[in-house]
Amino acid sequence: MMAPNLFILGAQKAGTTYLAKVLADHPKVFFSDPKETMFFSRKRELTKADYEDYCREFFGAASDQPWRAEGSTTYLQWQGARDKLHSFVEGTPRFIVCLRQPVAKAVSFFIHNWRRDRYAPDARLSDTLDFGVELSPLHTSLYANAISRWLEIYPRENFLFLKFDDLERDPATFVGKATDFLGISKAPNITSDQVNAGFPLVWEGDVLTIRSSSMINRPRFEPSELELLQARFEPDLRKTEELTGLDLSNWYTLPQFAPETA
Repeated sequence: MMAPNLFILGAQKAGTTYLAKVLADHPKVFFSDPKETMFFSRKRELTKADYEDYCREFFGAASDQPWRAEGSTTYLQWQGARDKLHSFVEGTPRFIVCLRQPVAKAVSFFIHNWRRDRYAPDARLSDTLDFGVELSPLHTSLYANAISRWLEIYPRENFLFLKFDDLERDPATFVGKATDFLGISKAPNITSDQVNAGFPLVWEGDVLTIRSSSMINRPRFEPSELELLQARFEPDLRKTEELTGLDLSNWYTLPQFAPETA
């Protein structure tokens, strides 16, 4: 039975879709379709028969590719996903975790869910911070505890941690770290065309919002709101640096988001 042995665990809104598309085109990687099966983040108990059905549905068409991958970004932080995956997936799978400056990620996550009517039309970012992990821009942008849980049962050498800002700056190097980690050849023809940073933003006076002339109601982010959120993330950033070995020094200040208006 063909089974997965490579997982892009998350995080949401951090470049996982771009990386999955590139790896799916590599001859040494078979990627599930869709990219996010959400199998191990199901809330009900899973059986061996469920797992066998999952393998047949999403990996049954794999041939001799050494890597069989999926990219459900819920796995990193949703309670229970780690233990379910560990109980069914044999051997020592590999994991790739893409991370993003947490305030930038929280804003992108909020807009993504607001556009899908998962929040009230007039909801503010601060209204949603204490939602459950499925819909909280705060909890889905706290990385350290989630990473620590995964490292409790899998060795550190089985993980690759990547930064979204590296993808924006140099997609070829970003992807090259992944192919080196997997021991496969470089992916050809890497471009920045498919790098999706989310909706373009603009400062309207002192308020950050979506740059759109067609939306009457648009989410609005006050600088004070973003600064408070940044402060809440700083202890988590220190722990994340220790766990991942990444240099996150440029994440301790708010991103620009958009050019300042004159």
